[in-house]
Amino acid sequence: MFKLVAIDIDGTLIDDNFKVSKRTIDRIRDLRDRGVNITLATGRTYRSAKQYADILNIDDPIICYNGALVKDNSNGNIIYDARLPLDISKNIIGFGEKEKLDIKVYTDDTLYVEEDDERTREICKNHKIDYKVIGKLSENIEKGAQMIILIEDEERIREIRKKIDSMDIKNISYTMSTPRSLEFGAPGVNKGNALKVLADKYGIESKEILAIGNSLNDLGMFKYAGTGIAMKNSDRILLEEWDKVSKYDNNEEGVFHILDKYFD
Repeated sequence: MFKLVAIDIDGTLIDDNFKVSKRTIDRIRDLRDRGVNITLATGRTYRSAKQYADILNIDDPIICYNGALVKDNSNGNIIYDARLPLDISKNIIGFGEKEKLDIKVYTDDTLYVEEDDERTREICKNHKIDYKVIGKLSENIEKGAQMIILIEDEERIREIRKKIDSMDIKNISYTMSTPRSLEFGAPGVNKGNALKVLADKYGIESKEILAIGNSLNDLGMFKYAGTGIAMKNSDRILLEEWDKVSKYDNNEEGVFHILDKYFD
């Protein structure tokens, strides 16, 4: 039996209306009562992820910012925290500004943006996070980021990804939670490495871990876990790398069906 389950949030645990189904809540609570460790592994901030952990009665640590932060939901203690240095953060932001991309910088549960707009307000409302407008980010950001996101349409992001790869920028890692975004973190940051931090804390072997997700940023934890299951609605870029796929999507209680399959 699995001793640890890692579940992505957006496109996986929650439906397109940001809700978790009652059957999924009940199943996860039941597993928690039976001693199974449950962690949420997400690109979201801690505060944003915590709202769902609390709904599910999860007091295990939460993996945030694609693995840059692991924070205990029972007491708020930080278990792991990896940040981009300020100079590297400014380099990435400066690149995004030069390419005229939408840039979002996340540090300590706050989103930093250049200017206020409806999309930022919508994100912060849905994710229940705070944001600060500070003008030109590369000039006004004052501390290293836990995550930097560059956003554009899918075709342009493919071009930007090729540029980043050809530049061979040191001291960063990057992944994608949607085909429209590049998400940068400190070297070695990914959900798989963060999951290993938790597994070591609990004395759990990788073969005893089940991971569930839907995007390329979940690939690291799929590779580390004994079993990794991609949702039916997974991004094409993930499905090019991973072939263990559920028959259900996030609007069909996919997480519930996966847990029902692997647990009595």
